[in-house]
Amino acid sequence: MRRGVLTGRRRERAGAVIEMAPLIDMVFILLIFYIVSTSFAQDAGVVVNRPESRSALPVTTRYLPVAITKMGTVHVAGRAIGPDDAATIRSALKDMDTRTVVIQADREVPTALLLRVLDACRAGGADAVNVAALPR
Repeated sequence: MRRGVLTGRRRERAGAVIEMAPLIDMVFILLIFYIVSTSFAQDAGVVVNRPESRSALPVTTRYLPVAITKMGTVHVAGRAIGPDDAATIRSALKDMDTRTVVIQADREVPTALLLRVLDACRAGGADAVNVAALPR
């Protein structure tokens, strides 16, 4: 008889074994790291053709995006609102827990409409209102 058959011991083969538990743990740790360190772009929900500016600076704080299309519609968080709707802007600012607004206006939007939306943002409680532009 072979040795180990009666005693119940088996011969183990010498070889490499990959432990899956530490590998899975490491993948989850990396996933959590990437989720926490990723910054998500805030979008108003519509596409606008923004104007260019040499003095454009990135906004690094949390903000409420407000978009004005060239057709004259105003969008906050993907919903169409009126240009003078300060109450909706106030509730959106409260929901996002910020007091900064970035207006993403199309380059063909009349200045009068842009100013009406800017006034509505200030009446809605925004401390800082910025106009988005592409860098030249």
